[in-house]
Amino acid sequence: MNDMQPPVVGRNIMNYRKAKNMSLDELSKRSGVSKSMLSQIEQMKTNPTVITVWKIARALETSLEDLVEAESDTDIEVVRNMDATVIYSDDKSCRIKINSPIHLSDTLELYHMQFKPFGKLSSNPHYPKVEEFVTVISGKVKITSGNFDVVLNEGDTARYRADRPHKIENLTDKEAEIYMVVVFPKEIRSK
Repeated sequence: MNDMQPPVVGRNIMNYRKAKNMSLDELSKRSGVSKSMLSQIEQMKTNPTVITVWKIARALETSLEDLVEAESDTDIEVVRNMDATVIYSDDKSCRIKINSPIHLSDTLELYHMQFKPFGKLSSNPHYPKVEEFVTVISGKVKITSGNFDVVLNEGDTARYRADRPHKIENLTDKEAEIYMVVVFPKEIRSK
């Protein structure tokens, strides 16, 4: 979404209402928002408050996020290299670039990670049934998940549970590079 343009709430409300074959009058009764206000919102003549959008979302049996999120003009969403967020492990031995869009944070996360020689990243358990997939781009790393561990070489991929303490360690005196995908279970995605 372009940061300079307001969200297209009115169009989204109209699309959800029509998809449910609901008239403005019926939506007004269900939401407690006047028919004239709904009409103005749908025509994008007024900017509704968060409470008003929340009432409409409840009446349409959808989320507030669905009504305020703009549809992309393209089927390709890009996170530019210079726009990606970069964070570091506590000891600064691991550089983590977040390659996934923020709106996917409870569905799927993508990370490009670089480990200094013998660097490591230890993580506390995530939500139940969360899994991580790691592919080694360069180097040799050890993955530990709970009481299990495995050594991965360049080109190897591992899937493991991340709902227990887990750790990734660079086993060499050279930099190691991995790509990680974190997948959340459907129960978390629907919350």
